[in-house]
Amino acid sequence: MPSDGLKNARPRPRVLMVGFAGHQGKEYLPIVRETADVVAGVDPAPAATSLADEWGFPHYDVLGEALAKVDFDAAVVTVPHNEHFPVCSQLLAHGSHVVKEKPFAVTEHEARQLIHQAQRADRGVLTLLQRNFNPVFRFARENLARIGDPYWFSYDYHFNLAHPTTGWRASREQAMGGVLLDMGYHLIDVLSGMFPEPEPLRVHSAFVHQYRETRDRRLEDLVGLMCSYPSTGLVGSLRISRHHHEKTEHLCVLGTEGALNVTPGAATLHSVGGLPLERYVWEGPKTDAVRSMIAHHLGHLDDRSYRQEHFRRQLAAVRTIDGIYRDRSPERNALADRCA
Repeated sequence: MPSDGLKNARPRPRVLMVGFAGHQGKEYLPIVRETADVVAGVDPAPAATSLADEWGFPHYDVLGEALAKVDFDAAVVTVPHNEHFPVCSQLLAHGSHVVKEKPFAVTEHEARQLIHQAQRADRGVLTLLQRNFNPVFRFARENLARIGDPYWFSYDYHFNLAHPTTGWRASREQAMGGVLLDMGYHLIDVLSGMFPEPEPLRVHSAFVHQYRETRDRRLEDLVGLMCSYPSTGLVGSLRISRHHHEKTEHLCVLGTEGALNVTPGAATLHSVGGLPLERYVWEGPKTDAVRSMIAHHLGHLDDRSYRQEHFRRQLAAVRTIDGIYRDRSPERNALADRCA
């Protein structure tokens, strides 16, 4: 006779891995298997067959073939940006949940379409954003009120790559944007969680190209943003780049009663005069946050309220980034007009 705990245990979700042979897919694969059964994988890359054999699941080159042959509850999607929308649309039409690498969508139009499809199918589209599961960023969100009314922030996020971007991120057709869409999505999402705003941000942007090839492809190597929240008076700046002299991430928020400084490893609350009041340090490996993120999403696939809040926050992030690109690109404006 099974115990009550075993009788009530939730069955492990069956997961289809889409794009599992890429860098991100290979990172997520062993962690997904801790809480789910990986029943198949989709990836046309030459290395995909041997990787699938190594992990012991069937492999398909084309998503449609997997949909016809495999029973699964959710798909974990890690594909280039240009494939996000068509892949997710196909999965939602099939009736499966989607857990996907960022961005939620590339344009606001696509984001609204995905949300509509997901709601009509009663399915989730949940985005993999690790900072939401980093204890330091959770401490920052939970203690933000202790610095009073925020009036200024600065957020810097830089890689220190010594050479031009390579792989699909070096292709305009696949990447569909430079560091703003790729790296900046994380930061905009963090800000959306800390400073919810019912109306779009007002943003002034500057795009910089370090390399001629990225300039020719219109893939910005560095972006600087000045942001304002009209209803609260909060103002701030973001600087994001791939070719800084060091890899770094630092968020500072100034408030009427103090300040908050955040890095991925520590958060510190300061008094108005700068005296440290409390410091929270997290020394866990990155995989701990990834593990928590994937387990949480897979455990909340059928939680409608969780899904709705996720949609709200991701739509805000997509709308902000899409708006910045629209302001800078006549081509993108023309595309938006055709899609409307």
